[in-house]
Order: sequence, then structure tokens, then C-alpha cells
Amino acid sequence: MGEIINGNCLVCSRRADVFRALNENEIAQIDCHRVTIRFKPGEILFKQGTPCHNLVCVTSGLVKLFVEHNNSSNLIIGLAKPVEYIFVPGIYIDQRHHFTAEACEETTACIIDLPVMNELMRTNPDFSLEVIKKISQQSINLYDRLSGQTHKHVYGRVAETLLYLSNSIYKQNPFKLTLSRQDLADMTGMTKESFIRVLKKFKEDEIVTSEGNHLEIINFPMLEKISVNG
Repeated sequence: MGEIINGNCLVCSRRADVFRALNENEIAQIDCHRVTIRFKPGEILFKQGTPCHNLVCVTSGLVKLFVEHNNSSNLIIGLAKPVEYIFVPGIYIDQRHHFTAEACEETTACIIDLPVMNELMRTNPDFSLEVIKKISQQSINLYDRLSGQTHKHVYGRVAETLLYLSNSIYKQNPFKLTLSRQDLADMTGMTKESFIRVLKKFKEDEIVTSEGNHLEIINFPMLEKISVNG
């Protein structure tokens, strides 16, 4: 487990959007039932199959969410960045984690006891609505990504993933990858070798350039066209 660090919800500048429906007293309740933890790259925030008693809010860094399979291959179903709650459906079904969350870089996260969140949802309908909206949006994002992986060829999958990283995760171009080539392959449902082969073709076609962990998209229109056409 990572290192516990100090924090205070009442003065936090990285408060998640779902908290905008809470008053100061309700925020204070959460503050009394949460802990902030710093995770090193590669550390697990929670493990698939383990009991689920908390909600996790990423306040800095980057976290990959993936489903583990018996054949040792993983499927990355999403990335959590600041400031974002990781809502897990098992909380209200079987109290189990159905995927694993792992820090991709140095990450801080607030771990909040589930009972206090449930009580606030019961007594504050506006807060409940914000939570439901956030869970719904995360579900839509997951459906969109899985649909892309199912219906697109390998070039379309890689193009979609690179655009997603530049536009939604790192929000810059060029950007420094904190994901490994295996992670990128797991995001696209491909083998590592196949992903590297497609990336090499994009470099040869002068669509992207890369050196080490630094990657730059140099032909956005073409990459977007490949992503759309699949």
C-alpha cells in the first residue's frame, strides 16, 4: 500500500465534480471518513476480485483500469486521471471489485469509506443524481471504447487510442507516455508486437513521430481519418 499523506476536503482545490451538490457540513463528514494516499508507479489501488468497501478519487497522476484474464493477458477498460472518481459497479451488487486499478505514474488518491457516501446519497437527492450521472458517463465511455475495439481494424484502434491519449488524457501534443507499449496494446485489444508494427507504419507514413516515451502526432487529419474509417 502507498504512503499516507495529509489532506483536508474543506480546503481542497482538487474536489471532484460530484461534490458540488454537498454543503460544507456534508463535505466535513466525508473528510472524517477518508484518507489520502500516494502510490508509486506500478502500485495497486485495488485488485480484481477483492472486497469493495471504499470509493477512490484520483487527485493526481494516472491510473489504468483493467480486467485480468486467466491467460495472463489484460484488457484495459479505461484510464482515470485527476480529478476523477473510480466508480465500481460491484459496490451495489456483490461488494467485489470486477477490475484492477494500478498507478501508471506517481499518483495520489483519496479513499473514502462507502457507508458515509451511501448516507449522503440517501439524504441528499442532488448528490445522488450527480453520482448517477457520473456512473452513467463512465459506462457510456466504456461502451464507446469497446465498440471501437470490436468494429475497427488494428490501424483504426491504434489511431483512436493515440487521439484519446493526446486529446483526453495528456491533453497536449507532443506528450510523454507514462504507459508501456504493453499497456497500449492492452488498450487496443492487440498483441504488443502488433501494436508496435502499426506504430512503426504510422511513423513511416509521417503520421506520428516517437523517441523513447515521447510521442508526437504530426498529421492529425490523417490520424482522425484512420480512426473514423477503422
